[in-house]
Order: sequence, then C-alpha cells, then structure tokens
Amino acid sequence: MSNFLRTVFILLLLCVLITPVSAQQYPYREENPPDSMSTYVLLTDIDNGQVLISENGEERMYPASLTKVLSALVSADALQDPDETVLITPEMWAGLLEADASVAGFQPGETPTVTDLLYGLLLPSGADAANALAFRVSGSVPAFVEAMNAKAAEIGMTGSHFTNPTGLHDPDHYSTPADLALLMNRALQNELLRNILNTRSYTATTGLAMTSTSWPLINNGEGTVEIPGFLGGKTGFTNPAGRCLLSHAEFNGMHLVLVTGGATGTGHIEDAGVIYRWAEESYTRTTAASASSLLAEREILDAEKKTILSVSVPEDVVMDLPKTAVIEVSCDIPEELTAPIQEGDVIGFMQITADGQLIYESDLYSGITARYSSFAHARRMVRMFRTNHPVLFWTIIGTVIVIILFCIRIAQVQHRRKLRRKRRRRKQQRAAMQKRSAR
Repeated sequence: MSNFLRTVFILLLLCVLITPVSAQQYPYREENPPDSMSTYVLLTDIDNGQVLISENGEERMYPASLTKVLSALVSADALQDPDETVLITPEMWAGLLEADASVAGFQPGETPTVTDLLYGLLLPSGADAANALAFRVSGSVPAFVEAMNAKAAEIGMTGSHFTNPTGLHDPDHYSTPADLALLMNRALQNELLRNILNTRSYTATTGLAMTSTSWPLINNGEGTVEIPGFLGGKTGFTNPAGRCLLSHAEFNGMHLVLVTGGATGTGHIEDAGVIYRWAEESYTRTTAASASSLLAEREILDAEKKTILSVSVPEDVVMDLPKTAVIEVSCDIPEELTAPIQEGDVIGFMQITADGQLIYESDLYSGITARYSSFAHARRMVRMFRTNHPVLFWTIIGTVIVIILFCIRIAQVQHRRKLRRKRRRRKQQRAAMQKRSAR
C-alpha cells in the first residue's frame, strides 16, 4: 500500500473512531388535535422546529397574499435605508384594478418611504406597494420574481414557486404550509418586518392611514376572536386559495407559528382561535431532562486506582409537550465496566419517553480515562474466586499455609543441623590447636 493510501486509510479510521453518534430528538405526535375548518394547517414552534399539528402540512397550496411576506423580506434585505423615498408611477399600478387586487392607496406622484411601502404591503395587503418595491429593488416585476424565488431557495422553501410579488392567482404560483412557516421564521428575524407584522395600524409619511387585515378580527373586544398570546400576522385570499392566515403567538415558553389555508368566511381566524387556545391550554415548553443530570454511577474495574464513573445526560432536552405528559428517562449501562476506558468511549445508551412515545435517544460517553492494571485485575480475580468457591478457596489457602509451614519447618531443621556442624568444626579446630600448643 502506498504512503498516500495508507495515510487516507488512517484518517478515515480516525474519523470513524472519534466521531460520536449524534443524539436524535423525535417530535411528540399529537393524537387528538383540534378540528379545523381550514384545508391546510401547520402549527410549529419556530424556536426548536417542532411541529405540533400538521394537516396537509407538506402539500401544495395557493398562498394568495401570504406571498407578500416574501416580497417584504426580499425588499427589506435589499434596501438598507428604510427612510429612502420611492416615487410612485402609473406603471406600478398597471393591471391591479383590473385584477381586483387589494391596494394600500399610494397614488402616482407620491414619494412614500421604504418603511411606508413595507407597512402598506403587510398591513392592508397593498399590491401597489408590492409593485413599487419590486420596481425599486429589481427594476421590473419579472426580475423581482426571480429574486423572490432565489430568496425562497435560500430559506429552504423547497416546495414553493412564485410568479408574482402580490399573490394574485396563478396555477404555477404555490407554496406549502411548511415552507410558509420557514418564511415567517425568517421574516421575524428582521426587526422592522417583525414590528410591522405585529402592528395594528400605521400612518405613512404621505398621510395615508392603514390598518392590519388581521388585527380588527382578533383580540379587539366583543365579536372578535380571543387568541392568547397573539402577536400578529398576515392574511391572504383568492377564490382558489380560500382564506389564509400566517400568524405567530407566544405563551407557555413557546413561540408558535400557525399557517392555515383553504378556509371560507372567517374560518381562518376562527381556526387560529381554536388552535392557539388548545395549544395554550394543553402544551408547554418542558425540560424533559437537564444536562449533567446523573443517570448512574459505575466503578471501573481493573483500573490503576479506584475510579467511579458518573454517567450524566449529555445535553438539555427541551421540547413542547402536553402539560400532563408522563416523562420517563431510562438508560442502558453495563453493571460492570472494565479498564482500559478512554474519555469519549461509548459506554451506554439512554432514551426519554413522554406518554410512552420515544422523544429522545442518545449514546452515552465516558468523561474520564481509566488505565488498565494487571495487579488490580489479579486481585479482582482472587476476590471473585473466593466469592464463587469459598470452600475450595479456603481449602487452597489452608493447603498453602500448611505447605509454607512445612517449608519453614524444614528450613529450621536444616538451619539447626548447619549450626551443629559449625559448632563441631569449631570444637575440632580448638582441640587441634590445643594439641599443637602442648607439643
């Protein structure tokens, strides 16, 4: 094997050895979601991506004026000066009245700011504002549509395609509830757009007064729908699309985005009330397990010195769960762990369930290194033998002691004989010396 191939092989082997298995989190599956009048429903927590309800959530739908959230995002990202003014021209109004498009009311010759146009786009759902921003950003509507589709791809809206900035019906103009939730999440990260989406009314620098199409029907007293934690949103309507709503709300530690489409009448608003109230009453952000929470302790056998390995939850496991969910954390760790063990070695496995549903699983890793000791191993083997075979063990010990004593006795006898021989030799030597002295 060449040096190059050997190096590649070693690197690949190291990657396999040192790359830990990623933990896996599974969404809690709601078995009894509330009934809705909308054909398309998706309720998701944008903080963690968890989907609480999905009815045709991945299917194509016509987004109608929900499209304008994407138009606003493209414009806000492209135009860095919100106080810049834009001249309204007749070209920007072309075809809007004939298409019966909703408009904000910016008139040719007026010079609203970019901020004014964004408010006009998202509050009264103004197609005139959409076209004005399209011309300012890209020079033409077709060029702006290209920018819209590019932005959608950047966000990850893989099930969407747009043909205009207003949401007027076109068979080739579509999205999905899941894609629209991604869009809302991205738009809310823009401070200006978040403020606009959450605003009830606004007066432009031109004097044009505008009102949100959603807020008058929500949390506005008698005859409106009460929604806990409602922050704002965008409505949409065409005959093929039905009534649509893209909104968000916060409560119980959750930041939820709701997408509905295909409703009639005020069904989109009523559905929002039912679904958000259900979520507020039933769900809460829950810490199913905390990082560093102790799962088990194990002594590592055959280690150089006594070593106790503490095994803990590897990370915080935080999810949106029913308030009444029964959470159980279990782990599978061998009762006996033997050295050598390296820091990072997989030594077990853990799972978390909620109401019996698997919501999390992960390998467990050693946080310490324990070196092997042959002396510790031998000592443990002796202890095990004594425990498992006590009679034989003590018989062997007794036999060994007898043998040792016998050996000691023999050594003592031999030692005394040696001493007697030495004494005789010395006595003989003294006698010989006396004879020589007598002569």
